[in-house]
Amino acid sequence: MLGIANRRIFQVLFAALVLGAVGTPSLAFAGHETGHLSDTRLVRIGVLAFRGTAYTIRSWAPMAKYLSSRIKDKQFEIVPLRLADLRRATEKGEIDYVFTNSGQYVELEEAVGVSRILTLKKAITGGISNVFGAVIFVRADRADIQTLKDLKGKVFAAVAPGAFGGFQMAWREFKSADINPFKDFKDLRFMGFPQDDIVFAVRDGLVDAATVRTEVLETMDDEDKINLDNFRVLNLRKLKNSSMRLSTRLYPEWPLAAMPHVAAELSEQVALALLSLKSDSPEMLASGSTGWTVPLDYKPIHDLFRDLELGPYARGKISLLDILRLHWEWVVFASVMLFMVILHGIRTEYLVQRRTRELSGVNRELEHQIQERLLAEKQVRQHEAELAHVSRVSVIGEMTSGLAHELRQPLAAIRNYAEGGIRRLERKNGDGTDLGEALGQIAEQAGRAGQIIARVRGYMRKREPRREMVNMNKAVEEAVTFFKHDAANSAIHIELNLTPNLPGVMGDMIEIEQMIINLGHNAIEAMAAASNDGAHDRRGHQGRLEISTRIAETGVMVRVSDTGPGLSDEAMDTVWQPFMTTKENGLGLGLAICRSIAEGHGGRIWAEPAPIGGLSVVFFIPAGEEEALAHVE
Repeated sequence: MLGIANRRIFQVLFAALVLGAVGTPSLAFAGHETGHLSDTRLVRIGVLAFRGTAYTIRSWAPMAKYLSSRIKDKQFEIVPLRLADLRRATEKGEIDYVFTNSGQYVELEEAVGVSRILTLKKAITGGISNVFGAVIFVRADRADIQTLKDLKGKVFAAVAPGAFGGFQMAWREFKSADINPFKDFKDLRFMGFPQDDIVFAVRDGLVDAATVRTEVLETMDDEDKINLDNFRVLNLRKLKNSSMRLSTRLYPEWPLAAMPHVAAELSEQVALALLSLKSDSPEMLASGSTGWTVPLDYKPIHDLFRDLELGPYARGKISLLDILRLHWEWVVFASVMLFMVILHGIRTEYLVQRRTRELSGVNRELEHQIQERLLAEKQVRQHEAELAHVSRVSVIGEMTSGLAHELRQPLAAIRNYAEGGIRRLERKNGDGTDLGEALGQIAEQAGRAGQIIARVRGYMRKREPRREMVNMNKAVEEAVTFFKHDAANSAIHIELNLTPNLPGVMGDMIEIEQMIINLGHNAIEAMAAASNDGAHDRRGHQGRLEISTRIAETGVMVRVSDTGPGLSDEAMDTVWQPFMTTKENGLGLGLAICRSIAEGHGGRIWAEPAPIGGLSVVFFIPAGEEEALAHVE
């Protein structure tokens, strides 16, 4: 590892000499594969957020902005991360550079192959240093705690087991004082980042003592977050030419390290840019540092890990005796748990049997609920059928005058033929042939009137839907008879464009006719309202209603078009909802029932601008099975 560091130092110094002689060149930077040019602009720097995300962004964002301005075609970004998150980000290759404490750097160097390119220099009270340590501190009024040994039986706070400055430095000093922090403390609390919370916990008496990295106490005092005189440092070490508070040995400051996928050319330019920063530059002042230096020797970190058997020096094998000696409490606990598992198995068997009986009861309840739901669905369908019936009755009520007109013609013909026959009998100049012809015409017109009444009765009858083969052209022709009189009264011309030999569709004749009647009636009302406003179509008529049929896809499509005012885009989406209407006295059920009928037949219905200048409502009904695809004559 020292050889790698020396090579890196040599590369940085050599690049500095070359750039000093020829100026800063314009380079294409390497990307995720060393030696290859990159098309990626973003360079992510993962920073350990030991005092929280906001503090990290505030301290290091100016540095990222500075690098973006110095290195062409690259945009640097600061990514604040916690210890575990930083480790995961490096393992997944989600960041390009790592700026973290020295301990985690050594672990990452071993685990993922990061390589340091620079070491930070910090401004410490009373001097400048490129090393740091940790402080172990208590409140100044705790007279019962004077030395490290006095911490036994106390509550102690730290960042995390893997925090280098936030626990491991202090751990090494505890071991030298024959203190096992995991056993000798009453409670060892790992509070995570930011480290400010740990200082506040000591200040507020939530814990007896704690450890943080150097300069945290001084920085918080400068920020007026605490009063430094309210705290006392244990195991205080005196430093020459520095008033820095310190409880542990010194270790190299945080390194800036490159991930393995980052090209050496880019790292050299980053290093040269950072080395050129002066201690009073805005970037250095924001970070609370004085500059950068070439990578230091990180052997002291290896010594700490070796002493504590951490990181690369964690013991890979452990004997049963070691387990019993170190973790006898867990062995006893495991034995008790095994006994509890046996008891639990016996109890579980009993509970399973009881639960089986309970589940049988639950199943019966579920079956009851399913029956209730099926009944509710049936009631909903009945309600929909009742609404459709109400709609048909409402339409017939509105078409009373048209029905009267339809019946008036055959009844008038019957009366005329009957009166003519009476006159012939009175004159006694008629023969049997004349009377037979008159009686035949009377019978024919009476049958026609009966058909009209039967059709109305069938349309109004409340019954279950019946599926049969339906000739769509016939359905259109019969439906038109229900509103052609209203159309004539409103001077609206009805035009039928029916494609011959349509395939039959499987459906309910009455329901399909109801759709056509509703659509035709709506169109007539829309055009009649427009005619009252003086609207005319291009042909000079007040309105034209066109109904066409054609084969489409695997069924039959019916289009009802008018020359009325049409609908807005918003209205086209809302008119299908129940009780939504554009008429002053409308119920808003007609189109909702049409959609229900179309979808009940496996089809669909929609509205669109009409080719003849108004609105078209189109519905599609699929054909029946293969044997039903024969054309209906």
